Amino acid sequence: MQHQKCRRNRGVILTLKGWNKLQTAKAQAEWKNNAGESFSLEELSDCTHLALHTISKILRRLETVDKSSLQSIFAAFNLVLCKDDYTRPSAPENLEVRGTNHQYDWQKSPDVSVFYSRSQELLQLQHWILEEKCRLVALLGIGGIGKSTLAVKLGLQIKSEFEVLVWRSLQNAPLVEEQLTNILQFCLRALGKKMVLPESFDGKLSKLMECLRLHRCLLILDNVETILSSTQDEQYCPDYEGYGQLLKCIGEVTHSSCVLVTSREKPQEIALLEGDRSKVKSFQLKGLESTAGKELFQHKGQFTGTEEEWQVLINHYGGNPLVLKIVAAGTQQLFNGKITPVLQYVEQGILIFEQIGNLLSSQFQRLSVVEKEVMYWLAINREPVSLTEIAADTVTFTYQHLVPSAIKSLLQRSLIEKSGDRFFLQPFVMEYVTQQLVKGGE
Repeated sequence: MQHQKCRRNRGVILTLKGWNKLQTAKAQAEWKNNAGESFSLEELSDCTHLALHTISKILRRLETVDKSSLQSIFAAFNLVLCKDDYTRPSAPENLEVRGTNHQYDWQKSPDVSVFYSRSQELLQLQHWILEEKCRLVALLGIGGIGKSTLAVKLGLQIKSEFEVLVWRSLQNAPLVEEQLTNILQFCLRALGKKMVLPESFDGKLSKLMECLRLHRCLLILDNVETILSSTQDEQYCPDYEGYGQLLKCIGEVTHSSCVLVTSREKPQEIALLEGDRSKVKSFQLKGLESTAGKELFQHKGQFTGTEEEWQVLINHYGGNPLVLKIVAAGTQQLFNGKITPVLQYVEQGILIFEQIGNLLSSQFQRLSVVEKEVMYWLAINREPVSLTEIAADTVTFTYQHLVPSAIKSLLQRSLIEKSGDRFFLQPFVMEYVTQQLVKGGE
């Protein structure tokens, strides 16, 4: 029996190279045969003749499968499974156990056992981090869009490429010296180095840069917007300016590691350092496509609606995962899972789910007078408009020269969208801003 148990545990997983190979072919097939939308697990099961849980294991790379299963899914996309496309992990059980060997510190990172789509986003971020060896990458987007979840998923996919992985949330606004001390303690212990920490901030920063230079580390800093100032004059909240120095040093100084930050707003250091040929990049995360959005709803329960209604509903809420979860819960409670009544409110421009307003409120209240006025005007106008039109019609003559910087700030805060040379609001953001305007901008 013991011998049989060992045999059952001897499986394989895709290497990062093999996973990227499969994802690229899958994405190409989705564009060609499925209007660019991700194949569901059921569709993949039909074309590969594999069980749903087996396909999920293959795509997540967290549990082993039979080699024949990899061959089947590769064949479905006209690929040949090569030796360097798969590996036999040393620990045959669930690969999450790898994180207990003091190399990976996930602290209180989000659970990603349920994950929707994002294959293209993962490929782009992996390319920057693993192929281009970017030193600093920012994952940006409006609240609820899925930045933290994607960052965790990415970390799980590429963790084997790093000696050390550290996840830290800034949601409770820890001081930079406290955070540096915490990160250094883990890194030095994981790397088997002497636990001798400098007392000064500069000394700790220098020690961290030494670790990043001599070792391949991945640091993920979540919720960076928490320590950013809401005023135009200051980039960081008082006593948090050291984070700016930290990001600047990571982006400018040559090292062999990567720091990934998630934020609703783009830090100034990243805006100044990023570029096509730079080792500093930023990625603006958009909403889920219709198929993935519908899967999210179905994970919450039973819903009824036509395909056209699903498309309208998900597009209206920008494919925002957290917003869609709020809408799904409200639809169950108020309308027994029927989405037609929800769309009737949508057509009237009424924001019926208060939690969506709460999600946007924290960002909206941080805006300057000019930024709020631009938002109000875009909500009233309802159609995409140019910068010239906004400057001419939005504000008084006294503030017109501030409009370009206000637009730039709103873009960096992920509160407005841009198509060509025109700017507009997501429909659900428009509903919230209209509601604020009716209240008198309170």
